[in-house]
Formats: sequence, structure tokens, C-alpha cells
Amino acid sequence: MLKILVAFLAAASVLASISAFAQNDLGGLRGYVKDEQGGVLPGVTITASGPQILAPVVTSTDDAGYYRLLNLPPGTVTLTAELSGFAAYRHEGILMRAGSTFTIDIEMKLATVAENVTVRGESPMIETLKATSSFTITGDLLRAAPVTSRAIYTDSIDMIPGIASRQGVDGSGVRVYYYMGADQFANYTALEGATYGGFANPAAPRTSMSTETVGDTELRTGGAEASTPLTIGVYMNVIAPQGGNAFRGSTGVTLQPLAWNSDNSAGGRVSGGVSKPEGVRQLDLSLGGPIARNKAWFFGTFRWAYDTNGISRTPLNVSSLTAVRPNFQPFNNTWRTKNPFVKVTTQLNPSHVLSTFYVYDRAYYTSNLEYDEDPINFQSGGGSLAQAKLNSLWGGHLTSQMSVAYSNKGNNSEATFADLTLNSGPQVAVHNDVFTSGGVPTGTGVIVRMNNPQSTSLTPSWFVVMQGDVTYFKEGWLGSHELKSGVWAAPTMHFDQTNRYVNEGFVLQELRQISPSNAAAGFTPFHMRYNTPTTLQTIAARDKDIGIYFQDSWKPMSRMTASIGVRADWIRRYDAILGVQRMRSTEVGPRVGISYLLTKDARNVVRVFAGRIHNAVAGNDVVESFATTSPVTTRDVYIDKNGTQTTVITPPPTAPLAALQFNKNLHQPHVNEFIVGLRKQFPGQLSLDVSGRRRYYKGLFGLVDINGIYPSAPNQPFGGFGLVDPNRGILFQERNNTWSTAVATALEAVVAKNMSHNVQAMVSFNRQWQHLDGTWNPTDPARFIQPDAFADNHMLPATTGNTDTNTLDGGSSSIPAFAGWRPYALRAVGQYLAPWGLTLAGSYEVSAGDYTAPIVTRIAAADPRFGPARVTLANGTTQANPLATTIRFAFPTRGEGQVLNEATKSLQVKVGREFKLGRNRLLASLNVYNILNSGSNTQYADGANQLYSPLYLSAYNTLSARAFQIMVVNRF
Repeated sequence: MLKILVAFLAAASVLASISAFAQNDLGGLRGYVKDEQGGVLPGVTITASGPQILAPVVTSTDDAGYYRLLNLPPGTVTLTAELSGFAAYRHEGILMRAGSTFTIDIEMKLATVAENVTVRGESPMIETLKATSSFTITGDLLRAAPVTSRAIYTDSIDMIPGIASRQGVDGSGVRVYYYMGADQFANYTALEGATYGGFANPAAPRTSMSTETVGDTELRTGGAEASTPLTIGVYMNVIAPQGGNAFRGSTGVTLQPLAWNSDNSAGGRVSGGVSKPEGVRQLDLSLGGPIARNKAWFFGTFRWAYDTNGISRTPLNVSSLTAVRPNFQPFNNTWRTKNPFVKVTTQLNPSHVLSTFYVYDRAYYTSNLEYDEDPINFQSGGGSLAQAKLNSLWGGHLTSQMSVAYSNKGNNSEATFADLTLNSGPQVAVHNDVFTSGGVPTGTGVIVRMNNPQSTSLTPSWFVVMQGDVTYFKEGWLGSHELKSGVWAAPTMHFDQTNRYVNEGFVLQELRQISPSNAAAGFTPFHMRYNTPTTLQTIAARDKDIGIYFQDSWKPMSRMTASIGVRADWIRRYDAILGVQRMRSTEVGPRVGISYLLTKDARNVVRVFAGRIHNAVAGNDVVESFATTSPVTTRDVYIDKNGTQTTVITPPPTAPLAALQFNKNLHQPHVNEFIVGLRKQFPGQLSLDVSGRRRYYKGLFGLVDINGIYPSAPNQPFGGFGLVDPNRGILFQERNNTWSTAVATALEAVVAKNMSHNVQAMVSFNRQWQHLDGTWNPTDPARFIQPDAFADNHMLPATTGNTDTNTLDGGSSSIPAFAGWRPYALRAVGQYLAPWGLTLAGSYEVSAGDYTAPIVTRIAAADPRFGPARVTLANGTTQANPLATTIRFAFPTRGEGQVLNEATKSLQVKVGREFKLGRNRLLASLNVYNILNSGSNTQYADGANQLYSPLYLSAYNTLSARAFQIMVVNRF
């Protein structure tokens, strides 16, 4: 690690001596300076200043009269231009945004005509340099708009188009986000450019911070430049305020008792059951000011939260839970966290700014589900993140940035389970009925779970990220160029997991009702699972990602910018338990984007983009958690309705077998992305962004059986096992999916209004279509049983995990907890600063539901054409014949017959009144969430696509009920 750090610093020093590092997370201004006759003016001194800028940023125009101002933090900027013989020029009220580049051309008048020229025109709103699809949400709008009752920093994601969101499947109350087929774990969240998610779980919902920490949020949903870290989802970067020369701060309290919630159990497609209340108790503090005026500023925030998330239960849930335990009492989930943040910004000299921050966001929560009889699921996540970043200016052509960040954010620790009471016996899962598939009984879907978790796990994680960008501004070569190269290096990414199985390894007992139509008749076991050893380390990931990139922003003419770039990441993923290299790959992502100003005032910009974008390395993806490589022996005992017992033993892989379970050419998945868009700014600080886009998901992870002897054509018998090991059944190999491609197409539109005339708003809409190209997984039983059913244009396999493996298994993998394929969504947020100190704000969302996934049915018995139900191995044990499944697609193709879940509609309103008390501004507001009291169930249950299951078309994860909330914030 020390050698890597020294090498990085040495390389950075060399690069800085020949050029400079350019910052990506702040804003910039560019434009031409001309006289009244249109002649270019070189040598004009251009200065940007503002209350959020420690020292004025100064540059001068080049020989073409072109200027560039970089590293401008979010906030209001004043732009000045000075040249001997000309009147001084001053443009006030320019609103800078995180990650945005605006064009402001300047016309200078002779000093004989005017002494000073002051412009108070409208601030530019639209990006003119980059072809990215990006949106910037101010911290003021984030805090004003009532999007979710917890008022989380990721509420800004719920304001942009293409997002499918809902509360997490685990019941913790966190908000999860999907974008145009990309999973929640594919999103990349950053704070001041530093990776904010943990390596063990990079998803934004498992992080937290006070919304007071947010000065500006940049969200990129497509057209990523080569400098953007690997991600096929949404790139989100939060920029915190810097403080200032005056002390300012805030104190805020939010209160929403459970008693202030309505009952929305009758408001959805499935009426009855138990409503879903939310309780919120939060304290938010902030303070910023000078350490040394004009030299060093600080800014800090703190959030304390103890929130309650109700568990919605359908009538089927309630009747099943009370049938098993007549005295069952509903309970809720909880979320508690403390989040300190502090940032110090120091002007070392006029050209160098050092910025450091520290944040801590560990949260403890429960994640019990609607069918849980007992509170048995305890989790935690988060930790510390610290970063140091040096920004420097080296004249009008050179800037620099270097940063080093360290994070120890992990998941569960010993403290996670402090309140968990382990009962005697295994976890018990109850099913309504069973049927035979693959020669063993298979449940029709869990209706009750109770007693114990199957295991508790300890999952520490940490990583180091070092970043730097090099930019050289070159005039000539058929225009001007910004030649940028850089490095994003994560030389150390560690993730460990130790599982502790409960009940001495007897972890699971599955029961069925003796009479499917009469729970009072009792229950009997049909499946028991035993794991040995009872404590073992299952994951020891030792990964690294060293990425470099090169990009040229070429300006061949004043109205056109072509961004041509390529990124290469050297990735190594190593399993320290088995001593196996799971992945060693080089990912190359070329891309090109073009922005063209249709009008010289830079108010109409067309953009196109084409590129290959790779997914990030994550500790919780299947490369790390591929279950069959776990060094545990599993013994499954099945009992059918005739009392016949079948035992299946799955031993851990040997080292030679483990090496075979990862394809030697395994690499990170990627998307090929194409975008065409138009940005337009109207008078009144109003803008429109319309785009069409298509994504091809390539190389997704998938499992292929390398031990089974599959037939060469459909409707032929299975040949048994033994291609690799005659004493084993299925042996999966992790591969990249080369057989099928998920294709997503979308139209998106955003109308945004910056604060003017006391109104600020944003409205977004998207319409999405998707389909699956290609053919079946080589060892998917459907390939041989129903080969003509491949087509699917509704709920496709998830783009994360190994969901495209066995589509006729009858299990929960046929319903991934995935919301990336919803067909449409409409969102609106805004605020109005009314007379008499009144504040009115609101948000509204209409979002389509999910599709069920392919509808399946079952036949009475396995088809003998595919061979016997059980296969005898060389050692005398038996394994299930994968082609002896009794599950079948119910329609000619997988896409036919799928049912779209009900749409969700939610309206939130805030009414506040500001009181001025000396230097204090006290805002007291009443917030009402889900005014319509909709009870829409946002997610289908496992089994909802199974015609034979009592859970067919059953849904859960209801919208939280209508709730009233009081928020009081004092700013000084």
C-alpha cells in the first residue's frame, strides 16, 4: 500500500510539472470576448468572485478572445472583464451549479462610449460544453420540497427523469433507485468527488447525511465523460458549502409521531390488512464560518435520527400469521443513525486551495418483512470517510487537483445484533402447499417466516481511492483543444464476511399445511437444511481497480465542441480464502459526444453521444458472493407427501474446482449507450431538456453449468453429470452473458425553473420500452423444454446478480426485487415564496408499477422425455435432473400474459411561515405526505407470477400512509 501511494504521488508530481489537474465536480464559465464590431479581444482580464469563493478566480483571454474560468463552487458569481481602452464590464447574479459549464460571451465597449458596463441579465442554465445528460439540484430546493418524510439527501434522485424508486424490499424504509434497467447497486454516489458508498454495499440508500450538508447535487444519467468513475447507473455528486467570512448556521427539528399517520390499508388494489405508518424524529444542525478571514473557512453539520417504518401486511399475510400464532401482534422496523460532517477549506496562497472533510454515517436498522412472525432481521451499515483534496490554478491554461480518500464503511458488526434474541431451533418457513419438481418437494411460496435468522454475519470493509486529472489547453490543430488525462486508482478494496450459522448448523425447516385449504389442520415439515461448519469466513475479497483516461474536448468552431475520450481500467479481483483469482481484466470504454450551439446566445444546444460504459467493482456483486464457492457443506433433507425422504449433500468445492468456477475471461459488464438531446433556455429562468436514448446491456454476469451433460437439441433426455466431477451435481461457472442482451429505449423530458419571481420548480417525464435480444442461457432448462418461449418485452431478467440462469426453477429468482423495467413516470417538485413570509412547496409523482415477470404454471409430473427425475452419481448419491422440472411458461412467450402492477400516485405538500427575529429566521412548517392516502402496493411478492401459488398476483411494500409532520428550522 505504501509503495502504491508513493508511486501515485511521484507520478502526480511529474504530471503537474508538465500540465495540471482539472477539477470535475465544480463549475466553469467560458466564452468569447469581442468588441462592438465583432473583433476578438485577446489579453482581457476575466475575474469571477462571489461570497462562496475564498479568493477571486482570474484568467485572461487567449489569441482567439476565448476565456476559461474553472473550479467555481456552487453559488452566485459576479463576472468582470477589463482591458485598457475599454469600459469595465460587470455581469452580476450568475448562478453556478456543480459540474456545469456555462457559456457567457462578452461584448466590450470603448471607454469613450461608456465608463462601466453592468449586465443584470438572466443567469445561464444549460450545459454548453459536455454532451452528458446531467441535472443539478440545489440544496435549497432539496430541503424545501417534501419528497419523503425522512428528508434524505438522495431525495434529489427522485426529481429527475428515468428513475424508478420505492422503499427498499427489506422493510428498513430506505429509498432505492433504478435507472433505465440499471440496478440500485450500479449507481455511484460521491461526496465532494469521493466515493460515498461502501465497498461492501455501494448503494446510496445505505448511506446517510444531513440535508444541510448539501449545497448542490449533480446527477448524471448518461453520456458519462471518460473521467467519470465506472458506473452504468446514476452518478451523483454532492458538493457541500464551504462556510464563509461570516458565521452562519441552523438548527432544525422534525417530528412525525406514529399517531399522526392515517390508515391506508383500504387504498390499494388489495384492500384490507395492516396499514404502513412512518415515524420520524430527527435533529439537524449546521454551522459555518471563518477560521481566518479570507484564508480558511469551515462548515459542519450533524443529523440525529430515530425513525420508524411500519410493515404493511395484506389480508393474506395477517390470516397466515395468526393461523400459525393466534396471538400474533404486528411490529415495526426501526432506523437510527448519527451523522457528523465537517469540512475545512484553506486558501494556502492565491493559486492553491486545500479542502478536507470527515463524515460518519453508520446506521442500525431492522429489516423484517410482511411475513415475519418475529423481529429476527437486524442489520447495519456505514462508517467513516475522510478526504484531502488540493486544487491549484496555474494561469489561464492550467489547473490542478489531487485527492486521497479513505473509507471503512462496512455492513454488520457485533453491535448490529445487540438487540437480537436467538430462539431455540432453526428458522421456520411455512408454505401453503408443495409440489414435486426435480424429484423433490418444492414450496408454493413462503407465507410465514419465524423463530430465527439462518445466520448472523460480520462484514467489515475498507478502501482507498486516489484521484487526479491532467488538462492541457492547446490552441491550434484545427481549433482549440482541452487535452485531459487522469487517473482514478483504488489500489486496495477489502471486503470480509464471516457467517455464524444458528442452532448448531440446523438453519432451516420448511413446513407445509397438511391441508392447503385449512390451516387449522396443522403443519408438517418437508425440507430441512444443515450447514457445517457453523462458523466460517465465506468472503475475503482483495480487489483493485486502477483506471486511467484520456479525453479531448475539441472546439473546431465557436459553436461546436466534440468530446472524444477513452477510459481503461485494470481490474483484479482475488479470493483470499480459496486463493483463486476471480477476475483479471482490462476494461476499455471509448466514447464520443458532440454539443452544438444552435444559436449564438448559447440558449439552444443540441447534443449527441455514443459510448461504452462499464460497471463499477462492488464488494456485494456476484463475483464476490458467488454462493457455490462458499467453503460450507450443505445437507438438504426433503420429505414428500408420501413420506419418502431424499437427502442431497452439496460439499464445498476443492481448490481445483473453485478455479474452474470463474471463467478465465470474466470481466465487468458494460452498456453501449446512444443519446440524442436538445437543451433550450427560455426567458424567466426556464429551461427544457428533451432526449431520446438507447442502452444495450452487455456482458452481464451469469451462471452456466459446467458439470451437466445437456442434450444437443430440445426435447431430448438429460445425460447426467460428470463433465468435471462425476461425484457432483450441478457445478456452476461464473461467466459473462454472451447469449442475450437487454435493450432499453427511452424518451425523457425535463422542465426546470431556477428561483425567480419567488418560484422554483422542476418537472420530469420518461417513457421506457425494453426487450430481450439473443437466445437462452446454454444450460437453462427452458432452452430444451420450451425453446420458442424466449421473447420478453416486459419484466426482463435483472441486470445485476445471476438471474438469467434457470428460468424454470419455480423459485423466487423468477421475481427479482427489481424495478428497472417500469414503463413510465411523471414527477414534479417546486416551491413558492409567497407574501407575508409564507412558503408553499410540494411534490407529486405518478409512476407505473412493475410487471409480474413471465407467468408460469406447472404440469402434474415431470416429462419422461427428459429422463428420470433423479440422477445417480458415481459415488451412489443422487441429484435432481434439471430438466425434470414440472414448471412451464403459461404463454407462448415469456413476454405474453405479464400483468402490470398498479401505478403509484403520491402528493406531498408543505406550508410554512417564516418569522424574522433579529439575525434569526425561524421557519415553522406543516408537511403532509401522501395526501391522497394511496395504499398502492409497489412490489409484487415472490410467487406473484405463479398460477399455482396462493401468492399469484399478490403484492406488498405499500406506500406509507398519509402522515402529518411538523418541522421547525432556525437559521442565523
